[in-house]
Amino acid sequence: MEKRYQGEWLSLPSALTPPLAVEVLPHGVTIHRIIVQVEGRTHDVLIGPENPNDYETFKYTNTIIGRYANRVRVEEHTVKKDGFERVARLVGNESPEVSLHGGLLGFDFAVWGRLPLESAKLFTPAEIRTLQTFTSTSDPSDNTAIYAYTSEDGDQGYPGKLYLETLVTLLPPAQGEKGKVGSIVILYRARLVNEGVTPINLTHHWGFNLDASLQEGESGRDTLSVKDHRLSIKASHTAELLPNFLPSGKYLPVGDTVHEHNDKLIKEGFPDHGYDHYYLLAPRPDVKLAPHRISAKEFDAAKAGQVDGLNIVKEIFESANEPVVELRSEKSGLKVDFDSNQAGLMLYTNNHANKQFRKKIHGGSGTKGDGYIDGSAAFLEFHEPLSAFLHPEATPNSTDTLLTSNEIYNNFVRVDIFVESECVRRG
Repeated sequence: MEKRYQGEWLSLPSALTPPLAVEVLPHGVTIHRIIVQVEGRTHDVLIGPENPNDYETFKYTNTIIGRYANRVRVEEHTVKKDGFERVARLVGNESPEVSLHGGLLGFDFAVWGRLPLESAKLFTPAEIRTLQTFTSTSDPSDNTAIYAYTSEDGDQGYPGKLYLETLVTLLPPAQGEKGKVGSIVILYRARLVNEGVTPINLTHHWGFNLDASLQEGESGRDTLSVKDHRLSIKASHTAELLPNFLPSGKYLPVGDTVHEHNDKLIKEGFPDHGYDHYYLLAPRPDVKLAPHRISAKEFDAAKAGQVDGLNIVKEIFESANEPVVELRSEKSGLKVDFDSNQAGLMLYTNNHANKQFRKKIHGGSGTKGDGYIDGSAAFLEFHEPLSAFLHPEATPNSTDTLLTSNEIYNNFVRVDIFVESECVRRG
């Protein structure tokens, strides 16, 4: 097996089987498995191939997406911010007029290298100490990893040499958190190596199915659908899309539409072609959110030990914000809550599923020709609005998704996993 597909396991400490474990691949920081142990049953709540090598053709599944998530119009774009000006010449891959998920070879196909925590360049000493001490495990590498990648100037047409680090870490439940199995935090940091400006909008394109592991040994692949999952999204608007799925720059209220998800079954009002929509979250004026950008000057001072206290990691770990998205299944008894500092998220219901490969734990053979069905996952991808640097006026309360060399990019998603015991069905 190529090194890029050799998984590394992170898990919470346990005397017996870890209650929560994650397998990460260097290939696109792919979250290959999220293993949850619930009352004697093992669940993997992400769809995907059995063999990690098959991610080569299982595109945009459980990987990081970048430099720019979703679709951007292909043409020469002049980007300006804070006195910097550069030209982006994007590469069409979905069609001659549409660049999808960063271009022909986006961050999802890059090989990311794992760093020792003390070698991280985009985390302060205080943040590294938090990573080393927050959980009770004696070795922080058991539950925490930082992956690094450098995107060269002109990569897929994007200007500026960009250095990135992605943190993946697991957190145990706090004392008294009833039913909580644990948490997964993914934190993205990025910095331009030279002076300039570049568009950036990162996310993870991961597909959740809370019931799929119940199908092991069963026949009838239609039972893999997520349409009986319940979904809540605290959204105010959805992005209007053009016929080629590029954003128009307009946003439409979700009220009294199929996009009003208030713990309703996904199948209720399910669109003919499924969900593939961007949801703009409702404002949260009373909630303290982690910043989208960190001053490079302030960060460098903290890194050099000249100032103390810059510890956004600790703030995220200790946050008690209400979730902005909730996905739950009455059949498996699992519930997944999401929080993020991003302005919204894509909901995609795997409308064009990979029919070739399916994990064995999901009832597949693990070999080619035995894949998933359409509607078999809820992809929940947190990022800033679609093509926001081309439509900054459309979402004035979010960022313009332009990063200058005076800033450090800071984007996180936190996933809290629960078991609602009264609903759990034993295998």
